[in-house]
Amino acid sequence: MKLSFSQRVKCDLCGIKIKKKCCRRSFLYGCMFASRVFTRECIELRADLPEVGRCLSELMRGVFGISCEAGAKLTVKIPSELDIIFGDLGEDASSTLSRDVFVCENCRHAFLRGAFVECGTVNAPGRSYHLEFIAPKDGRAGQIAELLSEFGLTPGIVDRPATNATGIYFKGSESVEDVLHIIGAQKAAFELMNAKIVRELRGNANRCANCDTANISKTVNAAQSQLEAISRLLALGTDGVPPELLETAKVRIENPNATLAELAALHDPPLTKSGVKHRLDRIMKFVN
Repeated sequence: MKLSFSQRVKCDLCGIKIKKKCCRRSFLYGCMFASRVFTRECIELRADLPEVGRCLSELMRGVFGISCEAGAKLTVKIPSELDIIFGDLGEDASSTLSRDVFVCENCRHAFLRGAFVECGTVNAPGRSYHLEFIAPKDGRAGQIAELLSEFGLTPGIVDRPATNATGIYFKGSESVEDVLHIIGAQKAAFELMNAKIVRELRGNANRCANCDTANISKTVNAAQSQLEAISRLLALGTDGVPPELLETAKVRIENPNATLAELAALHDPPLTKSGVKHRLDRIMKFVN
């Protein structure tokens, strides 16, 4: 099965080795706090990817000593096990973000990483920049948004009535890359940056090509108008036409595709570009 970009990011995040127990607990807490089912009666975490299921099972066993079978969902319903979890995190941990869990400076990063693994999504490189935490709208989403703001980020907030959730979203390359760096998804952040660089290079190349095409078209159209004016001038006769204009007319006839700069260099002695343009403009006035 081919994984989406969001799924690959989650697998990469679950592959990060977390050394400190406080950060492992914060990661698990982030998953729980962002999950749809996090109550004193039941905790249910998404584990629809094998890598995510293994990660959560290992952490649950290592942090709380609870054995959970990794499947599409990881569920804790046994009262004694729930007592262990809430006794460690705090009795109100399911409704109010427990700051006591954040022991070291990396715990907040680990918490947000867990929250993204549980409810996050991010667009693939090459598409519009969009990263979102789709969290429960029972007040937990607002607390996750507040934690993100502590990193200097300003998320947008939108209700998702179809899923009874709230979207905490970021748009724009810099904001999305910042969030990915904060949660430890460095590889994904670099992929987005590389895609942006390639897109900007292609855009610049296209703009240059379009500009060159426009300049060529402009030069061709101007030369055509000049040749038509010279043809009318010769048909009317050259009496009274200054010799320098006849010289320039001759050079233009002999070099129909030359630019003004090239025409200037073909004169003897050479003229300036503006000098050639002045002469051609005078020829145009002669026949109009």
